[in-house]
Amino acid sequence: MSLDDRIAGAVLGAFAADTLCLGVHWIYNPDRIARLAGRIAEPIDPLPDAAKWHPNRKRGQFTHYGDQALVLLRSVAASGGWSREDFSSRWTAMWDGYDGYVDGATKDTLSGAPSGSNDFAGLARMAPLLLSLADGSEDAFVAAAREQCALTHGDSVLLEAGDFFARVLHAVANGASVESALDRAASRNYAVLPVVDWMGAARARLAADDPAATVAELGATCHVRDAFPSTIFLLLRFGTSLRETLVENAMAGGDSSARGMMLGAILGARDGAGAIPESWLSAMEATVEIRRLLGARSRRKPGPKPGPNRFEFTNGEGLVLVGALEIPADEIRGTAVFAHCFTCGKDIVAASRIARGLAGRGIAVLRFDFTGLGNSDGDFANTHFSSNVADLVAAADALRERGLAPAILVGHSLGGAAVLAAAHRIPEIRGVVTIGAPSEPDHVLHLLEGSREQIERDGEAPVDLAGRTFTIRREFLTDLEKHSLAECIAGLRRSLLVMHSPVDEIVGIENARQIFEAARHPKSFLSLDDADHLLTRREDSEFAAAVIGAWGERLLR
Repeated sequence: MSLDDRIAGAVLGAFAADTLCLGVHWIYNPDRIARLAGRIAEPIDPLPDAAKWHPNRKRGQFTHYGDQALVLLRSVAASGGWSREDFSSRWTAMWDGYDGYVDGATKDTLSGAPSGSNDFAGLARMAPLLLSLADGSEDAFVAAAREQCALTHGDSVLLEAGDFFARVLHAVANGASVESALDRAASRNYAVLPVVDWMGAARARLAADDPAATVAELGATCHVRDAFPSTIFLLLRFGTSLRETLVENAMAGGDSSARGMMLGAILGARDGAGAIPESWLSAMEATVEIRRLLGARSRRKPGPKPGPNRFEFTNGEGLVLVGALEIPADEIRGTAVFAHCFTCGKDIVAASRIARGLAGRGIAVLRFDFTGLGNSDGDFANTHFSSNVADLVAAADALRERGLAPAILVGHSLGGAAVLAAAHRIPEIRGVVTIGAPSEPDHVLHLLEGSREQIERDGEAPVDLAGRTFTIRREFLTDLEKHSLAECIAGLRRSLLVMHSPVDEIVGIENARQIFEAARHPKSFLSLDDADHLLTRREDSEFAAAVIGAWGERLLR
């Protein structure tokens, strides 16, 4: 079995376990679970006792444990490895508008107070770290597992328990048996973890007749003193079968999701992805995304060469869009996507100069032709502002699959409005830059004034724009009018850099003021002095690139 299959098994196993337990999570009476749901052999909707803890959740979704692990997986896939800063940023953003359960450790962490929580869930989400660290040293994996746990759970015993399970998981992913991995991890010296006592308590009960009662005796709560020996017991008692182990874990009740995620990771690493019941994966809403993120590991090597690389991807309509991915000569510190102006294209002078300038500072840049323009497929007449936004999201998805998820969006003119609208749909985005952008997308309607009556009357009309003729349809007008950026800007929750020329004759400077005033901090404004709207002079576009690059470097620290 390949290492990649073991990694996929560990990650999918952890998520599948959380999904399986959602329906009965935090129901502590095993008899009640059996009476209300029978044997939990497939994911189910939360029973009433579980639903009060997990509002708005249904079959195939995750508890708040699984949701946090998915954020970790996205972070590792996007960063190409463990990044405390990236995970912390994503984890914090996750809770904005979150409609599930928010536990005490999370509330403490979000408030800025150090969390001393000893809940097993903090270490149970570690499986995604295998994506980049499975083939590295065990100590590096342990350090990352400990650090991700410490972000939200600071109890010293829990952190050493995290060290223990990280060593077990890493060893099993690299081909060790579960028993040998447990014994080796237990032989380490721990300052506060009573590993000998807890392992002994679990092993002493392996012949017990009632597994659920044994879990209750060892401890069914989320606290590490209970969850550690209970997890070891279930692993040794039923571990010959991943499916049986996870079912018995769900039937035992209590904090089954935290235990289950650790059990699913270890046994999935041993048996590979094929051991996870397909019906569980089919029921799990995030399976497609998880498999795509797992694919980032194999796609990351070999990488693109320094300089401009042809970059093709498919949008939501199945059309192939073509772009140029500018790769830095040295280390890639982050990735940006550049959205060009209305009816322009990826090769406009400003786009290419800014891309080269950012690449010189270690920031890879994708500039691409929106649908129906340049080298991209599709008919421009069928596009509108919403399709531009969707194209940006598709571009981010394609970069993410290659291990280059974008952290920065840069938009020029109407492209600036598009990046403001798209930012909240791309979780990795940390900063947005607008250049000569309108405060509302319907600003471009003034370019169509001479043809608007015909468009409204006939459904479409040819329009001359900058010396080229485009067909504009009524749907384009309707789509523009339904968008309002004010709410997007106010709720951006990312760093914003507004760049605008005070002598811009296409998009007046008042638009920059409106964007800036609508946004919350952190935000910055830079005047482009006497630059024209398209930044056609070299000194203007290179100045813009230098400022964005310096701003981006600070953002990506």
